[in-house]
Amino acid sequence: MARIPLLISALAAGAMLAVSPLASATSPEDESAAETVGVAETPALNANMLGMAMCGERDAVVAELSQQFNETPMAVGQVDGSSVVEILVSANGSWTILATGTDGKSCIVSAGEGFESNQLVRGVDA
Repeated sequence: MARIPLLISALAAGAMLAVSPLASATSPEDESAAETVGVAETPALNANMLGMAMCGERDAVVAELSQQFNETPMAVGQVDGSSVVEILVSANGSWTILATGTDGKSCIVSAGEGFESNQLVRGVDA
């Protein structure tokens, strides 16, 4: 199955994160808005292209990415006190960026193919 890369501009990604359920105080109404944000305007944001929901419980989203694309967590970074961003990758180069809040809800921010890791060796100028 060919993976459809999701290209999101910085503005669209910021808007999605602003309305996504990344904080525990988010109301259920905000969650439904976060799941559909940008779908009509930007087809690349449509999670149905991946055959899965855009947002959900982290464990379920990670399990689905593992099952469909053999992706596993590779890197994580803290955004602020209420969210982290993870990069999940597979051996064949598919990748997904996932934002997760303190409430355990995760949203797919972007995904694509052709991931390469450039590991630097300590003590050697790159």
